[in-house]
Amino acid sequence: MQREVRITSWLLGLVSLGLTLAPTHGDEEVSTPRLAPCSERYPQVASLQPSHWLQTAKHSIREDYASTRDWGTENNAHLLDPLASGLPEPALRALYPKDSSSPSDADQGGIPRGGLGFYTREASLEKADRACLHYQLRFEANFNFVKGGKLPGLYGGEAPSGGETVTGENGYSLRLMWREDGQGELYAYLVDREGESIGRGSWYFPPGRWVNVEQEVILNTPGEKNGVVRLWIDGWPVLEQRNLVYRTTPDLGIDGIMFSTFFGGTGEEWRTPRDQHVDFAAFRLFAPSRGSG
Repeated sequence: MQREVRITSWLLGLVSLGLTLAPTHGDEEVSTPRLAPCSERYPQVASLQPSHWLQTAKHSIREDYASTRDWGTENNAHLLDPLASGLPEPALRALYPKDSSSPSDADQGGIPRGGLGFYTREASLEKADRACLHYQLRFEANFNFVKGGKLPGLYGGEAPSGGETVTGENGYSLRLMWREDGQGELYAYLVDREGESIGRGSWYFPPGRWVNVEQEVILNTPGEKNGVVRLWIDGWPVLEQRNLVYRTTPDLGIDGIMFSTFFGGTGEEWRTPRDQHVDFAAFRLFAPSRGSG
């Protein structure tokens, strides 16, 4: 709570001075004035939210999110109606049972599987070379962050992760992570940047309230290192990374959302010490109109 107050005071101080945030976590300094969140610059192309509240969470996820490759949706996903979510729309609660961490940890036996995962493929993004993901999340009050865990982000192709090599043709993934004390970071699988932590500590996730997350992806031109990723938290720009390589072929685009959340890392030091949960809602996708460039 003290950290949140300090950060809020710092932001208010910037506003009073007429200044804007200018993160410098990329390979070149971000220019001012502050760039508006991507949801304000692109039209909305999709709204993803569970709506069939009398059905199982797994069925709702498959039907409403048009998901594939799902895991954990039967035991670790609860659907919250607007009264429970505190939002004007339903939400999805991800459960992390005590002692759970990554799926690979659970696969070795002896510990429960925590969190859940699935992939969406959005037809409206076909051939898009830039897109914007918006969602909200809420860590439960007094959430114990331990060493960290995964959060959703955009992906393309086969969404490499878990130590896989990114070839430039097989895809990429750009999940977020929480770290100790609620530090945020971008967790990237890109060409020559497999499993790289980018911008750790550039922002913090405060427990107990809804937080708005926006992620903008601009794919590189094949053969050039000109890809970009940007992040906004509650409307504030917190990270921009340039000179990225997502692909080496124009056949690779932006496919959709990699919904992936669990504690870990792998190993005992990553495991949650008690049952915990995080709520997710308001998934929106934005992209330039076809032919607008």
